[in-house]
Amino acid sequence: MRTRTRVVVFAGLVVVCIGVGLAYLVHARSDNPSAGPPTEQTLPPGSGLLATIMGEPHVVFSNTERGSNYKHVEVVPLADRNGPRAVTPLTCDRVAMTNGMGICLKVDQGVVTTYEGEIFDSSFDVVHHFPLTGLPSRARVSPDGHWAAMTVFVRGDSYAGTNFSTRTMFVDTSTGRSIGNLEQFTVTDNGKPVKAVSRNYWGVTFADDSNHFYATLAVGNDIHLIEGDLQARTAHTIISGVECPSLSPDQQHIAYKLRVSGQFSALGWRLHVFDLRTGRDTTLAETRSVDDQVEWLDDGTVLYSLPHANQGTPQQDTWAVPSNGTGAPRLFISGSYSPAVSRS
Repeated sequence: MRTRTRVVVFAGLVVVCIGVGLAYLVHARSDNPSAGPPTEQTLPPGSGLLATIMGEPHVVFSNTERGSNYKHVEVVPLADRNGPRAVTPLTCDRVAMTNGMGICLKVDQGVVTTYEGEIFDSSFDVVHHFPLTGLPSRARVSPDGHWAAMTVFVRGDSYAGTNFSTRTMFVDTSTGRSIGNLEQFTVTDNGKPVKAVSRNYWGVTFADDSNHFYATLAVGNDIHLIEGDLQARTAHTIISGVECPSLSPDQQHIAYKLRVSGQFSALGWRLHVFDLRTGRDTTLAETRSVDDQVEWLDDGTVLYSLPHANQGTPQQDTWAVPSNGTGAPRLFISGSYSPAVSRS
């Protein structure tokens, strides 16, 4: 091949490569949910309105609307939940907040994906950092703000997989230090210690005293609700079938998801509420499969997140449904995930 021909061919290859590279960049940008301006209505930054909202009943959540605020923690008053949102500097994949203290779990998708937890205060300033051993899944803060609980996947990426393993840990929010994970607690089933290597725990919910808690224990395909004592580092099984429990404000009901179809590779869940006093179990009116740990809006309503109807978007929406099995689901806040309600 003549030199001139080689130059022409090489130049053509360079042009093709540049074109492919530019096309990839354009596609990557269009596929990046954080690209572009915010698509949700927000309050002016630095207006001081965030502090005002935090002083009244409100809900904190991770924003899932496309734009530069994607995954930022946002806050709205319960009295105007579909109005303008106050945007905070925090970005979280899972967030929880109670009594002026919060926990943020996040994924850093760099060259090597890493996972991190942060403790933040009422001004949304981070006061403690700590590494996570896997993909964030669940988070809760005790009513007094002293303890945070979190669940991560250490392999696999969902409860629907055949090869998932979880770690559920407690952190002291005043120091950012771990006080252990549930596998280190003494847990009994009918009085016998649970020691199976295959055991997994997830979905902590705290009682009003900030010491007692409920969570899910799974040993193979056997799933149980457990009740525990944080200070004593003990827990025991109560009933079967309860995943991702959430204790009601009146402390009398556990909202949870119940497996209703498929094997581990193709699961569906229905939302239920269990009455701790009477043992009565109620199926809620939400018929879609909900893979979430619900939040209670009040004693009569639960909140949960579902993927947006347009499956081509990363957006999640928060829905509400009565806790007594009546009524129908209603959209509560669009473009939101991991809601945490403050009623005072």
